[in-house]
Amino acid sequence: MSKRSKYDLDSIPQDPPYLQPGALVEIQPPEFGYEGPWHIATIVQRATPIHSNRFVVRFTHLFQEEKTGNRPLRMFNLGDIRPHPPPQRPRKFKNGDHADAYHNNGWWDGVIVQELKNGNYLFRFNSDNQWPKFVEFGVNKLRLHRTWFNGHWIPPLEASEIAVEEVQREEEPTKKTMEMEEYNERALVEVANDEDGPNRAWYAAIIVTPVGNKRYLIQYTTMRTDDNSGFFGKVMDTLHIRPRPPDIEVPDQFVMLDQVDAFYKGGWWKGVIIKVLSDDSKYHVYLATHEEMEFKHSELRLHQDWIDGKWTKPSPGVHL
Repeated sequence: MSKRSKYDLDSIPQDPPYLQPGALVEIQPPEFGYEGPWHIATIVQRATPIHSNRFVVRFTHLFQEEKTGNRPLRMFNLGDIRPHPPPQRPRKFKNGDHADAYHNNGWWDGVIVQELKNGNYLFRFNSDNQWPKFVEFGVNKLRLHRTWFNGHWIPPLEASEIAVEEVQREEEPTKKTMEMEEYNERALVEVANDEDGPNRAWYAAIIVTPVGNKRYLIQYTTMRTDDNSGFFGKVMDTLHIRPRPPDIEVPDQFVMLDQVDAFYKGGWWKGVIIKVLSDDSKYHVYLATHEEMEFKHSELRLHQDWIDGKWTKPSPGVHL
C-alpha cells in the first residue's frame, strides 16, 4: 500500500492569477495602520505551510536596505493583499468623488475637493497620519477609489476604463522617475534622518564624496560636533537626500494658512501659519509634528516639495 502524501492534491489551495509568483499586487502593511496607503509589491511564492494563507512578497519601492540597496522579502496575510489594478484612462473627477492618490510610493484614500484652473485637482487625504492634508495632483496620479471584496472590485472596473497598451501609465513612477538622483562632489543638498519619522526635518549639507550603492558621505552645514571642532559627517542614501530648494521670493509678510518651513534646531520643519502676531514680524506656526511654536519672519521660508525630480510649490489658495 503506497504512502499518502502530507496533503491530498485536491486540498492544496489553487491560487487565482493575481497571487501567482511574479504577479503585481498592492499591500497595506499592518504597521502603517488601517488608514495607511497601499504599496505595490511582487508575489514571490505562497508561504509554508501552504494552508497558512500567507504569501512572500518583495516591494517595488519600500524597505530598501541601506547598505546593499536590496529590498528584503516580507510575508503578509492574504487579507493584506489585493490585485494591482490595470492602467486606467484619465477621467474627469467631480467635487466629493472618493478617490485614491499616488503619493510617496503608495496609493492613499481620500476625496476630491476642487478642480483647479490648471486642470489638476485638490485632494484631501482621509488619513490623519498624512501631512499636509490637502495636496494638488494631476489626473494621472488619481484613480477612482475601489474596494477589493470577495474577489471583485467595488465598484466594478469596467473595460471602458482600462487604458490601451499604447497609453503610458503615469499613475506610478516611470523608469526615468524611479532612477535615483545623482550628486557631484561639493553639491549643496538637504538631508533627512529616518529617526525623525514621516514629519522629519531637512538639514543643509554638502556632498563630500560618493561611496557606492547610491550612497554618499555628506557633511552637515548647520550641525556641529559636540566639541565644536567641526561639522558632523554621515553616510546617507539618495532616499534621504534632495537638492537644495531654489531661492524664491519671501513675502514681506506671511498670511494665515501660508505653508512654510520653519528653521528650528538646525533643520527646516514644515508647517502652516495659524496666527500673525501684532508686530507682523512674528508668527505662530503649527508644525507637522503637531506642535505649535512661535517664529520670527527671518526663520521662515515658503514650503516647496521635491516630487519626481522637480520642485513644486503649493498652489495659491491651497491650505492645510
